[in-house]
Amino acid sequence: MKRFFNNLAVSFQRFMQGRYGVDRLHRVLTWVYFAILIVSIFLSRSVDIKIYYAVMLAGLAVLIFAFFRVFSKNIEKRKKENERWLAFENKIKKRFRILRDRWKFRKTHVFKKCPKCKAVLRLKRIKGIHTVTCPHCKEAFKIRNF
Repeated sequence: MKRFFNNLAVSFQRFMQGRYGVDRLHRVLTWVYFAILIVSIFLSRSVDIKIYYAVMLAGLAVLIFAFFRVFSKNIEKRKKENERWLAFENKIKKRFRILRDRWKFRKTHVFKKCPKCKAVLRLKRIKGIHTVTCPHCKEAFKIRNF
């Protein structure tokens, strides 16, 4: 039995040579499929059967696309798709990180945007008018804290 599974593993490794494999976008698409599956279970009892089948079909399309990416031999295109996804994901994470920090430091700091590069700066909460230099673009600008 052990020999059978070893042979099966070697066969699968040979099959996957030259193919893209699993990446972050594949994992996200798989989780999206499971979320759609759970939503469709709740929809099965409360909505029209056509809507239920449309949701199930959308979930199946997501799952098929996820596994298409895994078995694809166009590695460069799949890498670019994954890089675009990671850039989008990092943008969202950055936004939530800023919101978390705003809440965490709400009593001791203020958050201002640089007028030139739009970077969010965390500044000490000191009353009055102050000149601030952005560490990203080196632009100097005045702020007024209350």
